[in-house]
Amino acid sequence: MGRKTGAKGGRRGRVFHVIKPISNSMTRVALPIFGSITSSGAGVLAGAFGMDPSGANKWTHYASIFDMFRVVGGTLRLVPVCTNQVVLNAMVLFAFDNDSSATPTAKTDIANYQEVTQLPAVWTSGAVRTFQFARPSRNGTMQGTTSLWLDEQNPSSSPGAVKFYGDGLSNSITYYSYELEYIVEFMYRS
Repeated sequence: MGRKTGAKGGRRGRVFHVIKPISNSMTRVALPIFGSITSSGAGVLAGAFGMDPSGANKWTHYASIFDMFRVVGGTLRLVPVCTNQVVLNAMVLFAFDNDSSATPTAKTDIANYQEVTQLPAVWTSGAVRTFQFARPSRNGTMQGTTSLWLDEQNPSSSPGAVKFYGDGLSNSITYYSYELEYIVEFMYRS
């Protein structure tokens, strides 16, 4: 995904995403959503970010221009926001499921994936931690049923999810602020 600064005369300015035309009828764009992740009353962080990008501010704009879409991957960025009142030594597991969007109910639900990212529930540096995901592809061609294009009128039909699970945490605490940036390809119906 290309990035370009809005600066003139060599000064650094606001960073924005540049749409990458793939062909005359197809383009790729980054669509971010933002929020926070809070533990349950039982001290569990569990959830699944579905591959429905319609929550992004620019979704309506692109969906009004193009007829079809598919989510090809993306990046989840996490920033810790909790205070010293939390359990410090717990870990949270993240994985990408290409097909299912079911919320995990135990660490084993995540640990069985081929690629798992383990992050501390709390880190003190304030650094942004990232989890990147992509649909399976071979030689640049998406594989399986997710290679099919979906109608822009049904974004919730996009399969898959970024899943996460962590337990043994403090109860009802907001642990992270997040940005989930979907990389979406849009295409005109032929």
